[in-house]
Amino acid sequence: MSLFQRFCKYFYKDRTKTIYIIDILYMKDINAVYGFENGDYIITQLLKLLKTTIKKEIISFLDRRISIEIKNTHVDVFTLTIFEELHEMEIMKIRNIIFNTVVSSQFSLLKDEIKIDIDITIGCSKGQDEELLVYAEKALHNAKLNYLHFMYYDSNLYKNHFLNEELLSTLHRSIKEETVEPYFQPIQDNKTSKIIKYEALMRIFDKEGNLIMPQAFLGKARKYRLFNKLMKILILKVINYIKKYEIDVSINLDYNDILNPTIKNLIINNIKDTKIGSHLTIEILESKKINNFYLVNDFINDLKKYNVQIAIDDFGSGFSNYEHILNINTDFIKLDGSLIKKIDEDIYYNLVKSIVLFCKEQNIKVVAEFVSDLKILRYVKSLDIDYSQGYYIGKAVHIDEIIGKIDEN
Repeated sequence: MSLFQRFCKYFYKDRTKTIYIIDILYMKDINAVYGFENGDYIITQLLKLLKTTIKKEIISFLDRRISIEIKNTHVDVFTLTIFEELHEMEIMKIRNIIFNTVVSSQFSLLKDEIKIDIDITIGCSKGQDEELLVYAEKALHNAKLNYLHFMYYDSNLYKNHFLNEELLSTLHRSIKEETVEPYFQPIQDNKTSKIIKYEALMRIFDKEGNLIMPQAFLGKARKYRLFNKLMKILILKVINYIKKYEIDVSINLDYNDILNPTIKNLIINNIKDTKIGSHLTIEILESKKINNFYLVNDFINDLKKYNVQIAIDDFGSGFSNYEHILNINTDFIKLDGSLIKKIDEDIYYNLVKSIVLFCKEQNIKVVAEFVSDLKILRYVKSLDIDYSQGYYIGKAVHIDEIIGKIDEN
């Protein structure tokens, strides 16, 4: 261990750090089919992959001096500890680096030319607690139970996830004190490179004022039947910000939100008799749950009377089809990040190209989500996609930062 690594371990002993647990799926099957010696050999190869290629990519992405510790902690389980607090987008990007590199790699067998691939599940947590590993293990366990490849838990919210009382209290306080805040992620016009719109993303805070990541509360809020109350506060704040600052903003709703007449009436009652409808876009989550396009279009047509625009969100997420675009009176589609992240691969490039061409024929604007670096942006622009959104364009921030940037310009 280098002197710098020793310093980081000591310095971050009581500070926030981030840990990933990587678990090989179906390791027993690999051992049963190929033998334990081959199983051990695959584990050795994965450890080397983590310590070389993956570690190098993480350091390159973070673009700063940082200490990373990688261990094979238990048979087919590995830990990757980053001695620094990472923000939401960094956590997800590093998750992608780990997962994509591992599942796209081929692993050799002893005394055999054949190579096999492996699958993994990742649990992640960050915090100061000395039991941080326990929280990441809980995330890993829950990911496996839900057949997910990744799950994140903030150690500060450990009780919120597994005892629930703290999270419930936080949600009630957020509603009572109306501390729900929209954070605004910019959307760029690819022709002018100017920010033309923002997507409002819901954020809440614990009693110490620490930001709680959406993965930690959105599902629970729906389960506790509190999501609509949170959404009401968010919508009203967005509308007030539009009135005050004349910015263009989109709000994301899923099928259940659309079916709820309270949400529609809340929006209409607060934009009628004003001209702010033209500044508002409603993003409808493209979902296999949408089975009644008449109800969806009733919702859309009622809002369009006030010049509200409509976007289909997450188009291309695995169950999308062009019929959905034709069935919904939409102004925009937002390409799912799963397509954009792989746009440098021919099959995904051609798929995105076909969607863009279809949308242009229908006079529908296209937004590329998850534009995380310059390389992806160049691919997006090469396909004449109208708008870009993602970490490279800008992360979600409080309204004060948005207005500060507007004032500077």
